[in-house]
Amino acid sequence: MHGIVLYDDGTPAVGVVVATGGVVTRTDDDGRFTLARQAEWGGFVVLTRPTGYTAAPWWHRVPDTDETELRFVLVPEDQPLPYEFLHLTDTHMTTRGVIDAGHYTHRLYTEGSLPEQIVGFLDRLPTLAPAARRILVTGDLVDNGLAEEYEAYIEALRSSPVPVELIPGNHDHMNGQRGFTISRNNYLTNASDPTLYEHYLGPRWFSLDVAGLHIVGLDWHSHEAGIDHEIQNAWVQADLAQLEFGAPYLLLFHDQPNASILDELPWRPIAALSGHWHTSRVIDVDGTLHVNSPTTFFANLDYSPPGFRHVTWDGTTVTLRTETLLPGETPEALTDVRTSTFSATTVTSTDESILWSAHATGAGHRHGAAVHDGAVYVGTQIEDRPAGTVECLDLETGAVRWRARTRSAVKTTPVVGDGLVIAAEVSGDVVALDTSTGEECWRAASSDPLRRFAWGAPTLVDGTVYLGDPSDLRALDARTGQCIWRRTDLSPHHNLVNHAAPLVVGDLLVMGFWPTPTDPIGLDAHTGESRWNRSDLDSDDPFTSLKRLLIIGTAAHDPARDVVVMPAHGHTTALDRGTGATLWTASHPGNYAPTTPMITGHGYVVTVPGLGLRMLDPDTGETIWEAAIDGDAPFPMSSYTKRPHPVIAAPLLRDRHLLLPGLDGTIRRIDLDGTELGRTQYASPFAAALTDAGDRVLAVGTDGTVLALDPAAIGGAG
Repeated sequence: MHGIVLYDDGTPAVGVVVATGGVVTRTDDDGRFTLARQAEWGGFVVLTRPTGYTAAPWWHRVPDTDETELRFVLVPEDQPLPYEFLHLTDTHMTTRGVIDAGHYTHRLYTEGSLPEQIVGFLDRLPTLAPAARRILVTGDLVDNGLAEEYEAYIEALRSSPVPVELIPGNHDHMNGQRGFTISRNNYLTNASDPTLYEHYLGPRWFSLDVAGLHIVGLDWHSHEAGIDHEIQNAWVQADLAQLEFGAPYLLLFHDQPNASILDELPWRPIAALSGHWHTSRVIDVDGTLHVNSPTTFFANLDYSPPGFRHVTWDGTTVTLRTETLLPGETPEALTDVRTSTFSATTVTSTDESILWSAHATGAGHRHGAAVHDGAVYVGTQIEDRPAGTVECLDLETGAVRWRARTRSAVKTTPVVGDGLVIAAEVSGDVVALDTSTGEECWRAASSDPLRRFAWGAPTLVDGTVYLGDPSDLRALDARTGQCIWRRTDLSPHHNLVNHAAPLVVGDLLVMGFWPTPTDPIGLDAHTGESRWNRSDLDSDDPFTSLKRLLIIGTAAHDPARDVVVMPAHGHTTALDRGTGATLWTASHPGNYAPTTPMITGHGYVVTVPGLGLRMLDPDTGETIWEAAIDGDAPFPMSSYTKRPHPVIAAPLLRDRHLLLPGLDGTIRRIDLDGTELGRTQYASPFAAALTDAGDRVLAVGTDGTVLALDPAAIGGAG
């Protein structure tokens, strides 16, 4: 095959990189190139657009005969520094026709994003991101990999005022199928067929240079599945060989890159942008900034709101600014919520119930405060860099005693005991700090910061800290951080974050996960050995096992009945503590409800996102009462939802009343018969349950505001 690369004035472009399959070459002094046809995955001839230029087209399909001359024309493109990209991911676009055809009948969510959402975002771009010059979308562009979806996606992107670069994800390779497989690296994922992606969107790996920054895009899913990993490895090595060794580059990859690709690179990128997990997570590993961004058009699997990232290249480094995509105007009662759960905003609430107000360094999320010996401990997240904090406040006054910076975000409530406050960082590191000074006493390293997405809170019982996910569950000595036992055999690796903290009752540890293991686990808390029987993953047909008990939060124990009560996907499940046998299951309309059920003498109170609260009969699971809650929330947080609803947190039982915080900034007082007695409005959205601190309760806002409140003054209790 042969071709030519020209500038738009007709002069030859010398030394421009062109590739096919895993082979890379450069144009000669006449702007010409030749490439041998590749037997495998060589269906395209792809131009690396050099700095300061674009080309349309920048790729051609391989011609039928070698006589055909392939022509690329370089057109100047303004690329000033600083240069701002927008990072979007996991748009999961579908169409109403696909929905009506029944493709979501048996799904865990009701629809993906729709074309009008993408067009609406692009129409708003001059206001949302006036400095943005290019959009990078890291896979799962469409939801079912169907031709109808691809055609609608291409049409939607026509409205973009800036260039858009795309790479595929696993949903793009589904071709309407729902099969699952275990990959060559023990990864539970979809089966893969890239045919339709290539038909509609072209090359699945490519590079370009923008404002002096080299950008490499790869196809994670086919690489992970073993379809073409050797060819992709050969191409990326040859592509990077065209650069000066150690030159900065940006890697686009659908999943968080791990050793299977990073070990193939001659040197590491300065930053890697990814999606797949439907989370917000930023860590630094060996000098690479790993940026896993949230979905843009619906709420995420880590219960963060829809969002996107501004990624700015200044010629030397990459910086981030993460922003919530609001579906409408900010509710009047709230203040600035544009970075809620991502970075802190200084917000002031005024109400007679407020005893003091403090502002944390980072944002809050679904985790509340811990209280111990006259001190308040809060973990925060700073999603614009690999950082978080653990902060200690005086319980009486709210004054800051100390602040300790962490190496990545703290997305769960710390635990406190024996002079230590112990926190889980989102990388999987566990850190213990001195309660008096905040100085680090020990650190237990993550088993793999590229694969551990730590949203599971630690549990401290009798000097042992328990925490982890189904692929790496640990018990640590709280005094030293040394590992007592570890389970890595409960599940293959997958990308669905665990939100459960271990429940320890006596010598039994209980947890549930989703999608695997398919049943809740009961382990010996001292040894980690299995006590309950569980179903092993059937690697021949794992899809059927995914539809069983999808436990998505921390369990509670009812000591009066010796029953474990677990929050599941669209359900609450009661198990016999001794055997793990299912006693009953109650269904709810809210699918993703990770909050721990509340055990009361009247019944079990469960949070149903999108609805409100329900009280269940402890013996049967039947609904005793239902309290529908409505309010003006600024954004959705329950996974896959688009409509904002105030309820995501669990209530606090205080003086025979339930105190329910909401994303609308309201704390409601509800009687144990489900009757709302009153409410108090604050200026911060609340996604975390309140913490009982004796004569006061503590609230942590998604903006990083910490409030100490007089419980008797909330909701007009009088």
